[in-house]
Amino acid sequence: MITAKLLTVASSEANSDAFFGVIAQLVEHLLCKQGVWGSSPHNSINKNKKMAELKKADLGKRGNEETLVNKFFHVHGLMDVFLHKDGQFKPEALIIVEDGEEIDVFESDEDDRRDEALARVRRVIERNKGRDKLLFTGRFVNTNKIQTVSLTELVKTEEFGGQTGGKRINLGIKFEKDFYESLRCELACECKQTPYMKEAKSLIEEIGKDVGVGFSDVAADGSRNQSRPLAGGSGGLHVGDKKKDIGSVVTDITTFWGPRKKPVYLSLKYGNTLTFINSGVKGIFADADYKNNFEGYSNPIGLEIFRMFGIDPITYAKTFNAYPHKKPMPTVDVTSKCDKGAIQNLLQYAIGYGYWMVHGGGTGGMKIYEIDQAYMQKASTITGQVKLMYGGSQGKGKRLDIHMESSLYKFMFNLRNKQSGLYPSHIMCDYKKK
Repeated sequence: MITAKLLTVASSEANSDAFFGVIAQLVEHLLCKQGVWGSSPHNSINKNKKMAELKKADLGKRGNEETLVNKFFHVHGLMDVFLHKDGQFKPEALIIVEDGEEIDVFESDEDDRRDEALARVRRVIERNKGRDKLLFTGRFVNTNKIQTVSLTELVKTEEFGGQTGGKRINLGIKFEKDFYESLRCELACECKQTPYMKEAKSLIEEIGKDVGVGFSDVAADGSRNQSRPLAGGSGGLHVGDKKKDIGSVVTDITTFWGPRKKPVYLSLKYGNTLTFINSGVKGIFADADYKNNFEGYSNPIGLEIFRMFGIDPITYAKTFNAYPHKKPMPTVDVTSKCDKGAIQNLLQYAIGYGYWMVHGGGTGGMKIYEIDQAYMQKASTITGQVKLMYGGSQGKGKRLDIHMESSLYKFMFNLRNKQSGLYPSHIMCDYKKK
Protein backbone atom coordinates (compact mmCIF):
# COMPACT_ATOMS: atom_id res chain seq x y z
CA MET A 1 0.00 0.00 0.00
CA ILE A 2 1.27 3.46 -0.79
CA THR A 3 2.24 5.88 1.96
CA ALA A 4 0.40 9.20 1.90
CA LYS A 5 3.23 10.92 3.78
CA LEU A 6 5.55 10.27 0.82
CA LEU A 7 3.07 11.87 -1.53
CA THR A 8 3.45 15.24 0.17
CA VAL A 9 7.17 15.62 -0.41
CA ALA A 10 8.29 18.54 -2.53
CA SER A 11 4.85 20.16 -2.25
CA SER A 12 6.50 23.50 -1.56
CA GLU A 13 9.18 23.03 -4.22
CA ALA A 14 7.23 23.07 -7.46
CA ASN A 15 4.22 24.35 -9.29
CA SER A 16 1.07 22.23 -9.18
CA ASP A 17 1.63 20.52 -12.55
CA ALA A 18 5.14 19.49 -11.59
CA PHE A 19 3.96 18.41 -8.18
CA PHE A 20 1.29 16.12 -9.58
CA GLY A 21 3.99 14.59 -11.77
CA VAL A 22 5.94 13.85 -8.59
CA ILE A 23 2.87 12.18 -7.10
CA ALA A 24 2.43 9.95 -10.13
CA GLN A 25 6.11 8.98 -10.10
CA LEU A 26 6.09 8.17 -6.39
CA VAL A 27 2.92 6.11 -6.62
CA GLU A 28 4.19 4.31 -9.72
CA HIS A 29 7.41 3.48 -7.90
CA LEU A 30 5.58 2.20 -4.82
CA LEU A 31 3.00 0.22 -6.78
CA CYS A 32 5.67 -1.32 -8.99
CA LYS A 33 7.39 -2.54 -5.83
CA GLN A 34 4.14 -4.42 -5.12
CA GLY A 35 4.34 -6.20 -8.48
CA VAL A 36 2.18 -3.80 -10.46
CA TRP A 37 3.28 -2.84 -13.95
CA GLY A 38 2.28 -0.23 -16.51
CA SER A 39 0.74 -0.65 -19.91
CA SER A 40 -1.98 0.77 -22.12
CA PRO A 41 -5.45 -0.36 -21.06
CA HIS A 42 -7.04 -2.82 -23.45
CA ASN A 43 -10.31 -3.20 -21.55
CA SER A 44 -11.53 0.19 -22.75
CA ILE A 45 -15.21 1.04 -22.96
CA ASN A 46 -16.60 1.36 -26.46
CA LYS A 47 -15.71 4.92 -27.45
CA ASN A 48 -18.81 5.10 -29.63
CA LYS A 49 -21.01 4.99 -26.55
CA LYS A 50 -21.54 8.45 -25.09
CA MET A 51 -21.24 8.16 -21.32
CA ALA A 52 -21.65 11.03 -18.89
CA GLU A 53 -18.63 12.09 -16.88
CA LEU A 54 -18.82 12.59 -13.14
CA LYS A 55 -18.67 16.27 -12.15
CA LYS A 56 -18.25 18.15 -8.89
CA ALA A 57 -21.84 19.36 -9.23
CA ASP A 58 -23.02 15.73 -9.25
CA LEU A 59 -21.49 15.16 -5.82
CA GLY A 60 -23.87 17.62 -4.19
CA LYS A 61 -26.88 15.47 -5.14
CA ARG A 62 -28.38 12.22 -3.82
CA GLY A 63 -25.65 11.85 -1.18
CA ASN A 64 -23.20 11.20 -4.04
CA GLU A 65 -20.27 12.67 -2.11
CA GLU A 66 -20.73 9.96 0.54
CA THR A 67 -20.96 7.29 -2.14
CA LEU A 68 -17.69 8.55 -3.64
CA VAL A 69 -15.84 8.51 -0.31
CA ASN A 70 -17.32 5.18 0.79
CA LYS A 71 -16.28 3.57 -2.51
CA PHE A 72 -12.75 4.95 -2.18
CA PHE A 73 -12.34 3.49 1.33
CA HIS A 74 -14.24 0.29 0.41
CA VAL A 75 -16.71 0.69 3.29
CA HIS A 76 -20.47 0.28 3.79
CA GLY A 77 -20.59 -2.52 1.25
CA LEU A 78 -19.41 -0.42 -1.72
CA MET A 79 -16.69 -1.67 -4.08
CA ASP A 80 -13.51 0.41 -4.34
CA VAL A 81 -13.56 0.29 -8.16
CA PHE A 82 -14.67 3.17 -10.39
CA LEU A 83 -15.54 3.15 -14.07
CA HIS A 84 -13.14 5.23 -16.17
CA LYS A 85 -13.42 5.84 -19.91
CA ASP A 86 -10.45 3.45 -20.28
CA GLY A 87 -11.84 0.72 -18.03
CA GLN A 88 -12.24 -0.17 -14.37
CA PHE A 89 -10.01 1.93 -12.11
CA LYS A 90 -8.99 1.14 -8.53
CA PRO A 91 -7.67 4.21 -6.67
CA GLU A 92 -4.99 3.99 -3.99
CA ALA A 93 -4.84 7.70 -3.09
CA LEU A 94 -7.35 10.56 -3.00
CA ILE A 95 -5.70 13.95 -3.45
CA ILE A 96 -7.51 17.14 -2.41
CA VAL A 97 -6.53 20.26 -4.37
CA GLU A 98 -7.62 23.81 -3.53
CA ASP A 99 -6.61 26.83 -5.62
CA GLY A 100 -4.25 24.59 -7.58
CA GLU A 101 -2.37 23.43 -4.45
CA GLU A 102 -2.49 19.98 -2.89
CA ILE A 103 -3.73 20.32 0.70
CA ASP A 104 -4.35 16.72 1.79
CA VAL A 105 -3.89 13.12 0.66
CA PHE A 106 -5.80 10.06 1.84
CA GLU A 107 -4.82 6.43 1.38
CA SER A 108 -7.49 3.87 0.56
CA ASP A 109 -6.64 1.81 3.66
CA GLU A 110 -7.04 4.79 6.01
CA ASP A 111 -10.76 4.22 6.56
CA ASP A 112 -10.41 5.73 10.04
CA ARG A 113 -10.03 9.06 8.18
CA ARG A 114 -13.25 8.57 6.24
CA ASP A 115 -15.14 11.44 7.96
CA GLU A 116 -12.19 13.78 7.43
CA ALA A 117 -12.05 12.91 3.74
CA LEU A 118 -15.81 13.45 3.41
CA ALA A 119 -15.47 16.91 4.97
CA ARG A 120 -12.66 17.76 2.52
CA VAL A 121 -14.73 16.61 -0.46
CA ARG A 122 -17.73 18.61 0.72
CA ARG A 123 -15.55 21.69 1.07
CA VAL A 124 -14.44 21.35 -2.55
CA ILE A 125 -18.09 21.07 -3.59
CA GLU A 126 -19.15 24.12 -1.56
CA ARG A 127 -16.21 26.28 -2.76
CA ASN A 128 -17.14 25.54 -6.38
CA LYS A 129 -13.85 26.90 -7.75
CA GLY A 130 -12.34 25.89 -11.06
CA ARG A 131 -8.84 25.30 -9.62
CA ASP A 132 -10.17 23.01 -6.88
CA LYS A 133 -9.85 19.36 -7.88
CA LEU A 134 -10.34 15.83 -6.64
CA LEU A 135 -7.60 13.57 -8.01
CA PHE A 136 -7.19 9.82 -7.70
CA THR A 137 -3.95 7.90 -8.18
CA GLY A 138 -4.24 4.17 -8.69
CA ARG A 139 -4.27 1.47 -11.33
CA PHE A 140 -6.53 0.01 -13.98
CA VAL A 141 -7.92 -3.36 -12.89
CA ASN A 142 -7.24 -5.51 -15.95
CA THR A 143 -3.98 -3.95 -17.11
CA ASN A 144 -2.43 -2.63 -13.86
CA LYS A 145 -1.51 0.58 -15.67
CA ILE A 146 -0.78 3.30 -13.09
CA GLN A 147 -2.31 6.70 -13.58
CA THR A 148 -3.46 9.86 -11.78
CA VAL A 149 -6.97 10.79 -12.94
CA SER A 150 -9.32 13.61 -12.08
CA LEU A 151 -12.90 13.23 -10.91
CA THR A 152 -14.17 14.31 -14.33
CA GLU A 153 -12.45 11.38 -16.03
CA LEU A 154 -14.66 8.97 -14.11
CA VAL A 155 -17.95 7.78 -15.59
CA LYS A 156 -21.22 8.78 -13.91
CA THR A 157 -22.46 5.26 -13.23
CA GLU A 158 -25.84 4.29 -11.74
CA GLU A 159 -24.45 4.62 -8.21
CA PHE A 160 -24.19 8.35 -8.89
CA GLY A 161 -27.50 8.66 -10.76
CA GLY A 162 -26.10 8.05 -14.24
CA GLN A 163 -26.12 5.21 -16.72
CA THR A 164 -23.55 2.99 -18.38
CA GLY A 165 -25.13 2.53 -21.78
CA GLY A 166 -28.52 1.65 -23.19
CA LYS A 167 -31.77 2.90 -21.73
CA ARG A 168 -31.37 4.22 -18.21
CA ILE A 169 -32.98 2.13 -15.50
CA ASN A 170 -34.55 3.90 -12.55
CA LEU A 171 -33.30 1.69 -9.72
CA GLY A 172 -36.15 2.70 -7.42
CA ILE A 173 -38.75 1.67 -9.99
CA LYS A 174 -36.83 -1.53 -10.76
CA PHE A 175 -36.73 -2.32 -7.03
CA GLU A 176 -40.53 -1.91 -6.81
CA LYS A 177 -41.10 -4.13 -9.84
CA ASP A 178 -38.71 -6.83 -8.61
CA PHE A 179 -40.20 -6.88 -5.10
CA TYR A 180 -43.73 -6.97 -6.51
CA GLU A 181 -42.74 -9.92 -8.70
CA SER A 182 -41.32 -11.72 -5.68
CA LEU A 183 -44.58 -11.22 -3.74
CA ARG A 184 -46.68 -12.29 -6.74
CA CYS A 185 -44.69 -15.48 -7.10
CA GLU A 186 -45.24 -16.26 -3.41
CA LEU A 187 -48.97 -15.71 -3.92
CA ALA A 188 -49.08 -18.00 -6.96
CA CYS A 189 -46.90 -20.61 -5.23
CA GLU A 190 -44.58 -20.57 -8.21
CA CYS A 191 -41.36 -22.45 -7.66
CA LYS A 192 -38.92 -20.09 -9.36
CA GLN A 193 -36.12 -17.77 -8.38
CA THR A 194 -37.04 -14.11 -7.97
CA PRO A 195 -34.77 -11.22 -6.90
CA TYR A 196 -36.23 -10.85 -3.39
CA MET A 197 -37.73 -14.30 -2.83
CA LYS A 198 -36.29 -14.67 0.68
CA GLU A 199 -37.30 -11.18 1.83
CA ALA A 200 -40.82 -11.47 0.36
CA LYS A 201 -41.39 -14.80 2.07
CA SER A 202 -40.20 -13.42 5.41
CA LEU A 203 -42.43 -10.34 5.11
CA ILE A 204 -45.49 -12.44 4.29
CA GLU A 205 -44.84 -14.58 7.36
CA GLU A 206 -44.49 -11.49 9.59
CA ILE A 207 -47.67 -9.81 8.34
CA GLY A 208 -49.55 -13.11 8.52
CA LYS A 209 -48.78 -13.38 12.22
CA ASP A 210 -50.33 -9.93 12.79
CA VAL A 211 -53.49 -10.27 10.68
CA GLY A 212 -54.23 -13.93 11.42
CA VAL A 213 -55.47 -14.72 7.90
CA GLY A 214 -53.86 -15.83 4.66
CA PHE A 215 -52.18 -13.80 1.94
CA SER A 216 -54.80 -13.49 -0.81
CA ASP A 217 -53.77 -10.82 -3.35
CA VAL A 218 -51.21 -8.13 -4.23
CA ALA A 219 -51.39 -4.91 -6.27
CA ALA A 220 -48.69 -2.56 -7.56
CA ASP A 221 -49.82 0.95 -6.59
CA GLY A 222 -46.64 3.01 -7.02
CA SER A 223 -48.16 5.14 -9.76
CA ARG A 224 -50.95 6.19 -7.39
CA ASN A 225 -48.62 7.90 -4.86
CA GLN A 226 -50.29 11.14 -3.86
CA SER A 227 -48.69 14.56 -3.52
CA ARG A 228 -48.36 15.82 0.05
CA PRO A 229 -47.63 19.57 -0.03
CA LEU A 230 -46.59 21.55 3.02
CA ALA A 231 -49.55 23.32 4.64
CA GLY A 232 -50.65 24.96 7.89
CA GLY A 233 -49.73 28.22 9.56
CA SER A 234 -49.34 29.71 13.03
CA GLY A 235 -50.95 26.65 14.60
CA GLY A 236 -48.28 24.35 13.18
CA LEU A 237 -47.32 22.73 9.88
CA HIS A 238 -48.30 19.46 8.28
CA VAL A 239 -47.93 17.68 4.95
CA GLY A 240 -50.81 16.37 2.90
CA ASP A 241 -54.36 16.40 4.19
CA LYS A 242 -53.42 16.46 7.89
CA LYS A 243 -53.59 12.69 8.37
CA LYS A 244 -51.05 10.62 10.24
CA ASP A 245 -52.58 7.29 9.26
CA ILE A 246 -51.11 7.48 5.74
CA GLY A 247 -50.68 3.89 4.58
CA SER A 248 -53.16 4.24 1.71
CA VAL A 249 -51.45 7.47 0.62
CA VAL A 250 -47.81 6.32 0.53
CA THR A 251 -48.36 2.73 -0.61
CA ASP A 252 -46.27 1.42 -3.50
CA ILE A 253 -47.45 -2.17 -3.16
CA THR A 254 -50.67 -3.19 -1.40
CA THR A 255 -51.02 -6.72 -0.09
CA PHE A 256 -54.46 -8.17 0.67
CA TRP A 257 -55.32 -10.71 3.32
CA GLY A 258 -58.16 -13.18 3.83
CA PRO A 259 -61.48 -13.44 1.97
CA ARG A 260 -62.38 -9.84 2.86
CA LYS A 261 -59.20 -8.57 1.24
CA LYS A 262 -57.89 -6.66 4.26
CA PRO A 263 -55.23 -4.27 2.87
CA VAL A 264 -51.70 -4.02 4.29
CA TYR A 265 -49.65 -1.25 2.72
CA LEU A 266 -45.97 -1.35 1.75
CA SER A 267 -43.90 1.77 1.12
CA LEU A 268 -40.75 0.97 -0.86
CA LYS A 269 -37.62 3.12 -0.69
CA TYR A 270 -34.32 2.64 -2.46
CA GLY A 271 -30.89 4.13 -1.73
CA ASN A 272 -28.91 5.51 1.22
CA THR A 273 -30.39 9.00 1.55
CA LEU A 274 -34.19 9.09 1.56
CA THR A 275 -36.82 11.81 1.83
CA PHE A 276 -39.91 12.20 4.00
CA ILE A 277 -40.76 15.72 2.75
CA ASN A 278 -40.21 17.14 -0.74
CA SER A 279 -42.42 20.20 -1.08
CA GLY A 280 -42.23 23.27 -3.31
CA VAL A 281 -41.76 26.64 -1.56
CA LYS A 282 -41.78 29.13 -4.44
CA GLY A 283 -45.33 30.04 -3.43
CA ILE A 284 -44.22 30.50 0.18
CA PHE A 285 -40.94 32.38 -0.29
CA ALA A 286 -40.94 34.60 -3.40
CA ASP A 287 -37.64 35.84 -4.85
CA ALA A 288 -38.68 39.38 -3.94
CA ASP A 289 -39.02 38.36 -0.27
CA TYR A 290 -35.33 37.45 -0.15
CA LYS A 291 -34.31 40.65 -1.92
CA ASN A 292 -36.34 42.66 0.63
CA ASN A 293 -34.77 40.71 3.53
CA PHE A 294 -38.30 39.58 4.42
CA GLU A 295 -39.30 43.06 5.51
CA GLY A 296 -43.10 43.10 5.85
CA TYR A 297 -43.28 39.38 5.10
CA SER A 298 -46.64 37.83 6.01
CA ASN A 299 -47.01 34.34 4.52
CA PRO A 300 -48.27 32.21 7.46
CA ILE A 301 -46.46 29.02 6.39
CA GLY A 302 -43.15 30.86 5.93
CA LEU A 303 -43.50 32.66 9.27
CA GLU A 304 -44.16 29.34 10.99
CA ILE A 305 -41.06 27.82 9.34
CA PHE A 306 -38.99 30.72 10.74
CA ARG A 307 -40.54 30.40 14.20
CA MET A 308 -40.50 26.63 14.70
CA PHE A 309 -36.92 26.16 13.47
CA GLY A 310 -35.55 29.35 15.10
CA ILE A 311 -34.46 30.79 11.73
CA ASP A 312 -33.34 34.43 11.59
CA PRO A 313 -35.00 35.81 8.41
CA ILE A 314 -32.25 38.35 7.68
CA THR A 315 -29.45 35.78 7.98
CA TYR A 316 -31.53 33.38 5.90
CA ALA A 317 -31.96 36.01 3.16
CA LYS A 318 -28.24 36.82 3.24
CA THR A 319 -27.43 33.15 2.61
CA PHE A 320 -28.78 33.63 -0.92
CA ASN A 321 -28.45 37.38 -1.56
CA ALA A 322 -24.72 37.38 -0.70
CA TYR A 323 -23.87 34.22 -2.67
CA PRO A 324 -21.07 33.44 -3.54
CA HIS A 325 -19.72 33.94 -0.04
CA LYS A 326 -16.22 35.19 0.70
CA LYS A 327 -16.59 34.18 4.34
CA PRO A 328 -18.58 31.22 5.67
CA MET A 329 -22.10 31.82 6.89
CA PRO A 330 -22.70 30.82 10.54
CA THR A 331 -23.76 27.53 12.06
CA VAL A 332 -26.18 28.22 14.90
CA ASP A 333 -27.31 25.94 17.74
CA VAL A 334 -31.05 26.64 18.13
CA THR A 335 -31.83 23.76 20.48
CA SER A 336 -33.17 26.07 23.18
CA LYS A 337 -34.81 28.50 20.72
CA CYS A 338 -36.66 26.24 18.31
CA ASP A 339 -40.08 24.69 18.99
CA LYS A 340 -39.26 20.99 19.27
CA GLY A 341 -42.89 20.09 19.81
CA ALA A 342 -43.91 21.72 16.53
CA ILE A 343 -41.01 20.08 14.66
CA GLN A 344 -41.87 16.67 16.11
CA ASN A 345 -45.51 17.10 15.11
CA LEU A 346 -44.46 17.93 11.53
CA LEU A 347 -42.20 14.86 11.51
CA GLN A 348 -45.15 12.72 12.64
CA TYR A 349 -47.21 13.92 9.68
CA ALA A 350 -44.24 13.25 7.39
CA ILE A 351 -43.42 9.78 8.73
CA GLY A 352 -46.99 8.79 9.54
CA TYR A 353 -48.05 5.24 10.36
CA GLY A 354 -50.16 2.39 9.05
CA TYR A 355 -47.71 0.76 6.64
CA TRP A 356 -44.56 -1.36 6.35
CA MET A 357 -41.30 0.18 5.19
CA VAL A 358 -39.33 -1.89 2.68
CA HIS A 359 -35.93 -0.23 2.23
CA GLY A 360 -33.51 -1.63 -0.32
CA GLY A 361 -30.26 -0.46 -1.88
CA GLY A 362 -28.91 1.06 1.32
CA THR A 363 -25.96 0.29 3.53
CA GLY A 364 -26.29 -3.00 5.40
CA GLY A 365 -28.74 -4.74 3.08
CA MET A 366 -32.53 -4.64 2.93
CA LYS A 367 -34.45 -3.38 5.96
CA ILE A 368 -38.13 -4.24 6.46
CA TYR A 369 -40.09 -2.95 9.44
CA GLU A 370 -43.59 -1.94 10.43
CA ILE A 371 -44.32 1.73 11.03
CA ASP A 372 -47.14 1.84 13.57
CA GLN A 373 -48.10 4.66 15.94
CA ALA A 374 -45.53 3.68 18.56
CA TYR A 375 -42.78 3.62 15.94
CA MET A 376 -43.87 7.00 14.56
CA GLN A 377 -43.74 8.53 18.06
CA LYS A 378 -40.26 7.16 18.74
CA ALA A 379 -38.94 8.05 15.29
CA SER A 380 -40.07 11.67 15.58
CA THR A 381 -38.87 12.38 19.15
CA ILE A 382 -35.86 14.67 18.80
CA THR A 383 -32.80 13.86 20.89
CA GLY A 384 -29.78 16.13 21.19
CA GLN A 385 -29.11 19.38 19.37
CA VAL A 386 -30.89 21.20 16.57
CA LYS A 387 -28.45 23.13 14.37
CA LEU A 388 -28.94 25.57 11.53
CA MET A 389 -26.17 25.55 8.93
CA TYR A 390 -26.61 28.71 6.90
CA GLY A 391 -24.80 28.10 3.61
CA GLY A 392 -24.66 24.34 4.18
CA SER A 393 -21.97 22.27 5.87
CA GLN A 394 -19.13 24.60 4.84
CA GLY A 395 -21.13 27.83 5.15
CA LYS A 396 -20.55 28.89 1.55
CA GLY A 397 -23.41 27.29 -0.33
CA LYS A 398 -26.80 28.60 -1.44
CA ARG A 399 -28.83 26.55 1.01
CA LEU A 400 -29.93 26.25 4.62
CA ASP A 401 -29.47 22.85 6.29
CA ILE A 402 -31.22 22.03 9.56
CA HIS A 403 -29.77 19.04 11.40
CA MET A 404 -31.37 16.99 14.17
CA GLU A 405 -31.87 13.36 15.07
CA SER A 406 -34.05 10.92 16.94
CA SER A 407 -33.13 7.53 18.35
CA LEU A 408 -34.02 5.93 14.99
CA TYR A 409 -33.14 8.51 12.31
CA LYS A 410 -30.77 11.30 11.41
CA PHE A 411 -32.76 14.13 9.80
CA MET A 412 -31.69 17.03 7.63
CA PHE A 413 -34.27 19.59 6.60
CA ASN A 414 -32.94 21.76 3.81
CA LEU A 415 -34.14 24.75 1.83
CA ARG A 416 -32.45 24.92 -1.58
CA ASN A 417 -33.04 25.21 -5.30
CA LYS A 418 -33.29 21.81 -6.99
CA GLN A 419 -32.91 23.32 -10.46
CA SER A 420 -29.54 25.03 -9.78
CA GLY A 421 -31.14 28.47 -9.38
CA LEU A 422 -30.31 30.89 -6.58
CA TYR A 423 -33.40 31.05 -4.37
CA PRO A 424 -34.92 27.89 -2.86
CA SER A 425 -37.48 25.95 -4.86
CA HIS A 426 -38.13 23.24 -2.25
CA ILE A 427 -38.03 22.33 1.40
CA MET A 428 -36.95 18.75 1.95
CA CYS A 429 -36.55 16.45 4.91
CA ASP A 430 -33.89 13.87 4.13
CA TYR A 431 -33.27 11.05 6.56
CA LYS A 432 -30.98 8.13 7.20
CA LYS A 433 -31.89 5.22 9.42
CA LYS A 434 -29.44 4.61 12.24
